Amino acid sequence: MADIAIELEGLRLVMLRAAARAEQGKPYAREVALARKLATDKGMWIGSTGVQLLGGHGFIKEHPVERWYRDLRAIGVMEGIVLL
Repeated sequence: MADIAIELEGLRLVMLRAAARAEQGKPYAREVALARKLATDKGMWIGSTGVQLLGGHGFIKEHPVERWYRDLRAIGVMEGIVLL
């Protein structure tokens, strides 16, 4: 759980840095690309870890974590297509 919190905080800081540069009128394309890549990769890891923490309950369709994980996987596929 602590690892998930650390990754989420890191993602938040990367996104805030990109937003701050954009707001200041500075070039921000690099920061946005980093934030997108990190959010995709770390989001998949966080989702997978969350499902594993719940054990069998993480795979039950009625549990919201299962839906979040499916959505993350779909985003990961779309992100890969966009980066090609």
